[in-house]
Amino acid sequence: MIEQSGEEPNWDNLSIINAWGAPGGREKNGIYYSFCQAHSIGFVDFQNARRLYGYGNEFDGVCKAALVSATKRVKLFDVVLVDEAQDFEVSFLQMCYSILGDVKRLVYAYDELQSLTDRSLPPPEQIFGVDNTGKPLVVFEDPEPGQPQQDIILEKCYRNSRPVLATAHALGFGIYRTPDPKTGTGLIQMFENNHLWEDVGYRVLEGALVDNQRVKLARTKQSSPHFLESHSPIGDLIQFLTFNSADDQAAWIADEIEKNLKQDELSYDDIIVINPDPMSTRNAVGKARRFLFQKNINTHLSGVDTSPDVFFDAENQSVAFTGIFRAKGNEAGMVYIMNAQDCYWSFGSLARVRNQLFTAITRSKAWVRVLGVGDQMAKLAAEFQRVYDEQFCLDFVVPDAPTRKYINIINRDLSEAEKKSVRDVTANIKSLVDDINSGTVLVEDLPHEQIEALRQLLNKAGK
Repeated sequence: MIEQSGEEPNWDNLSIINAWGAPGGREKNGIYYSFCQAHSIGFVDFQNARRLYGYGNEFDGVCKAALVSATKRVKLFDVVLVDEAQDFEVSFLQMCYSILGDVKRLVYAYDELQSLTDRSLPPPEQIFGVDNTGKPLVVFEDPEPGQPQQDIILEKCYRNSRPVLATAHALGFGIYRTPDPKTGTGLIQMFENNHLWEDVGYRVLEGALVDNQRVKLARTKQSSPHFLESHSPIGDLIQFLTFNSADDQAAWIADEIEKNLKQDELSYDDIIVINPDPMSTRNAVGKARRFLFQKNINTHLSGVDTSPDVFFDAENQSVAFTGIFRAKGNEAGMVYIMNAQDCYWSFGSLARVRNQLFTAITRSKAWVRVLGVGDQMAKLAAEFQRVYDEQFCLDFVVPDAPTRKYINIINRDLSEAEKKSVRDVTANIKSLVDDINSGTVLVEDLPHEQIEALRQLLNKAGK
């Protein structure tokens, strides 16, 4: 706005706020809290939301309840811009829509692969619903000459270089992952629309973007400007390293950061260290931080050792350590991703952990170091080697609709209760098979109706 008009906006009319919010003045304000205040609805904090709606459903629960409780719609803003919309529930976007009055100036920006859950944004007709006549409240019309576009896909990337972004896509989708016996492909997820690959900046080198056909894709100089990778050798832009122990990994990180600061002329806010698993970050980064402390290099855990609004702390000459959620929306010249072995495979959350890795890699404006320990890290590094050997092209067989549906099912994000149920059933099936093989139980002894029902279910699943 300043660039276009030459003037600063009236900052009193501009609010940069979070989604949830809390009492405590403008600095703690949020969309949900403002909605509750404007509609005289009781505000529910996170702990009570978890008690009411369960783990993982806290924010969706409070937003849905508030929308139902509001007897009228109160206009709060003229325009709402939602960033990282892929991480929000539909109910939150509906809340943003409702506080705009009659003229709906709502912009929501999202990247499906940066979703840190298994949620995918539905089309606007589903998000915003229909009116009394059944007509969708929001429809993205086809672009017309001289009119602004309603649905804009950004194909050009000015943050990540071609090697970095292609690597992130390859690992996020599982392009070169060892094929799964169930599906015959290593793919973990895939765009519903094949030609979306071209929309996000790839071009077809070989084959075709057609179901069940092999295709080879590469980014163009238009979508990935060459200057982003020309400043350093490709082997320095992105590296995958496997360590024998967590101590070795931590010591290497500390030595490299010391070198970055003292020899490479990087500043403290040029560096981020990311641990992909948000639940283990505090403990997982402890060793690396201790090694740096011994080198007289300050570090902080963003949002924990600092206020929630502080990510980098160059003023105090401190290096930022963070979990993946805090890393969202931030970027740095040098990004270290530690414990990446956790992103190779995860029971009941494979797509989610691969999206975490994609998000972590794409925080880098220049260099990225993907580090981990043990066999799973070695396998992840082998995937990267395939990307490197293919000169950062993506070579795969395009899955058809049934295959896409199946890989989405088997790689979906399971709740802890669902994981326990699957483990229990697996253990029971193994026990039954072992008993039948040993003769302890005879097939003839089992209920015929249940055996027949199981046979039909297995036959159906195999088709």
